[in-house]
Amino acid sequence: MASTDPKKIAEVRDVHRLERIGAHSHIRGLGLDDALDARMISQGMVGQNGARRAAGVILSMIQEEKIAGRAVLIAGQPGTGKTAIAMGMAKALGEDTPFTMLAGSEIFSLEMSKTEALTQAFRRSIGIRIREEAEIIEGEVV
Repeated sequence: MASTDPKKIAEVRDVHRLERIGAHSHIRGLGLDDALDARMISQGMVGQNGARRAAGVILSMIQEEKIAGRAVLIAGQPGTGKTAIAMGMAKALGEDTPFTMLAGSEIFSLEMSKTEALTQAFRRSIGIRIREEAEIIEGEVV
């Protein structure tokens, strides 16, 4: 039988968690100039100039409140930058814009229905901010 050494257990407990860096953690925006032209390398984005410009047009329409309450579907082959563009759009809209990544395996899971998986993803994406104002009146009741 192997004996447990208290020193080894203490060493395992002292391991610090490292912050994981994701595949898209470097993206800070779409990398567009004021004329919606894509810069060569900017805000973590490289390439896909046409897609970035199209995302910039959608972004400006959202900011001008011309399209509100609508979804944006980005389709394409694997590895073409769909997630990067979506994350760039969310970052460009600001910190208050929720971004929820959803993999195909989450939708086509055997554990729950497709509708339930999408409903849970929508619930994760919706942010609610409640601001409460209270009026306090001080005085004597006569």
